[in-house]
Amino acid sequence: MKKIINPNEYGSLLYNKKEEKAALDVIHNEKIFRYSNDKISKVDEFENMLKSYVNSKYALGVINGTAGLITALIGCNIKNGDRVLISSYTFLATALAVKSIGAIPVPIEIDLNYGLNYDDLQNEIKKGCKAIIVVQLQGRCFDLTKVAKLAKDNNIFLIEDSCQGFGSKNRTKYAGTIGDVGVYSFQQYKQITCGEGGAVVTDNKKIYDRMRNYSDMGSERVLFPNWNGKKVLFGQNYRMNNISGAILIEQMKKLDLIIGAQRKSRDYIMKKIDNKKIVNSIYPDGDTGMNILILFDNENDYEIIKEKSKYVEIRKMWNGLYYENKLFRDNKLTSIDLKNKECSITKNIINRLGVISIPPILTKKDCDMIIDFINKYC
Repeated sequence: MKKIINPNEYGSLLYNKKEEKAALDVIHNEKIFRYSNDKISKVDEFENMLKSYVNSKYALGVINGTAGLITALIGCNIKNGDRVLISSYTFLATALAVKSIGAIPVPIEIDLNYGLNYDDLQNEIKKGCKAIIVVQLQGRCFDLTKVAKLAKDNNIFLIEDSCQGFGSKNRTKYAGTIGDVGVYSFQQYKQITCGEGGAVVTDNKKIYDRMRNYSDMGSERVLFPNWNGKKVLFGQNYRMNNISGAILIEQMKKLDLIIGAQRKSRDYIMKKIDNKKIVNSIYPDGDTGMNILILFDNENDYEIIKEKSKYVEIRKMWNGLYYENKLFRDNKLTSIDLKNKECSITKNIINRLGVISIPPILTKKDCDMIIDFINKYC
């Protein structure tokens, strides 16, 4: 098994005694459930840290990013049969979340600067939809100015799947705070992690109340759940626990250190490579620096080059478009069934796109090895 110097992990690589102590303190206090008593919980503390960091009015911890996406859709009152326009290139969870509530996930061509292809988005909006989900990819924040205006002008909810984009920002706002709702993931391979966790953020109290109640089995809760209030609904149990909250508090304290280390390594590498094939972020100062994206001339170049190095991993984000999976084909949710073109623009991009991870633990020697690999093969 070859040694990889740049694993696709980030916050987990800086785990130490602080995360261990935080988890053990919760266990020793015997208050793992966030509503164990009427005192502020570790999940409450984490939510307060999160909304302060990204400058959002409301934050809600949930069990994972997928639960966050479902909760966001419910918060926006998306219902069975509603069309939801989503990035065609995304982890399957984005589409699964839409399908799980009976809505229809319609693929939209991607754009590596603006998230979604504007012309394709306009054409699909004319057919009707209730929400747009744009996916913030690989530690970068897209320019959503035109997309957000289009959504607002057409009274459509804009949800940001920022599971990969936590900590990134445009000139003034963090990914996840540009649209109506933002969703984050804290799974093993994300910027910060508790192994499996997620959160949703919003400035809209009505949306927040629906999300909070839905994730707590639809109840209105003070200390105990209540299903007799005016805002109750049929919900799910997506509540984050205090062990996850405690670990994420410690990870949040390291977030600037993690991103700073990644940016330092990435900037060092970028200064010493021929970067004609590099896909730069539209907001380089807001990029978390967690990777370098390389757009090859053709797919064969990628396939050949990924075998060239013993130590530097180059990979694809995902193997294809979400609707190409057998699950979606068998259930007649392909692009043809959805009366959308075959997302040829997206396919042309992703078949040539390679990702080199830049985790926060790289040494100068590691960076020099990545530089040598890129200059020699890419």
